[in-house]
Amino acid sequence: MKKRICVLLICFLCGCSIQSQKDTVSNQTDHLSLTKSRVQIALNTQFDYLQYVSCDSKKDVQYNIIDTSKIGTYVIHYKYHNDSEDFIVDVVKMYKNKIFNPIGIKTNIIKNPKDITVLVNKLNQIPDNWVPDDLVKVVDSHQKLRQEAAQAYKEFYQAAKSQGINIYSISGYRSNETQTLYWNNQVKVRGEEYASQYSAYPLRSEHQLGLAIDVSYKTDGDRLNEDVEKSPIGKFIVSDGYKYGFILRYPKDKVSITNYGYEPWHIRYVGKALAKKLHQSHMTLEEYYEVMN
Repeated sequence: MKKRICVLLICFLCGCSIQSQKDTVSNQTDHLSLTKSRVQIALNTQFDYLQYVSCDSKKDVQYNIIDTSKIGTYVIHYKYHNDSEDFIVDVVKMYKNKIFNPIGIKTNIIKNPKDITVLVNKLNQIPDNWVPDDLVKVVDSHQKLRQEAAQAYKEFYQAAKSQGINIYSISGYRSNETQTLYWNNQVKVRGEEYASQYSAYPLRSEHQLGLAIDVSYKTDGDRLNEDVEKSPIGKFIVSDGYKYGFILRYPKDKVSITNYGYEPWHIRYVGKALAKKLHQSHMTLEEYYEVMN
């Protein structure tokens, strides 16, 4: 009898231990995670606070409320059991194709502006007062690029010319003062919506990196418009640009991703290895960094 009681007691204790282990494993797997780290929403719209939250019981998630009636960058602090996560929401003036006005939101300051693959856009800006220290003139032009990009552009330029393709260098490196003038002039002449689509806010322009250049097939009139797409140089950019380390930075079918209008004239140097990878995968620089992260 005593032996039977002992056996039952041991089984009971083992069962409790197994159940305890199951509970522990269950609790360990029930974590809070976010499917994104940052989003932009239109001014005066409702925000679904649990849209990007992943956990077993969303009703147990705690979070603070943000004011979507004011433009700005907000942080939502999520808490779930012993887990916590921060989520950034930019309340912006939103236009068609999800292009948003960059004014009034907080940007990330990039730490590696010398990196030829660095991502600069409406959310990632160049450090104040940073200027490339290796700018040189590009072939057959007074425009400038960083030395490595200028050498690659020379090869690109000569390859195009060897095929009888006209190519003119319109705008390369820009100082912060010049980019400020570009932005202010676009806003003054065409308004903030147009500027948000086709001009970068100061310190958020790839031209300030010394790695981007605008090219055209002509030197007079409106040189930078969508007609570049149909020109020999526009087609050459798409077919052969990557061979020299250049990408078409703002494609027609990726407007909602790059957050800029289609610019068949704007090419960006990222190096041959990355340019080939982006060309083959049909990815933008934004998509590449999202995958990498």
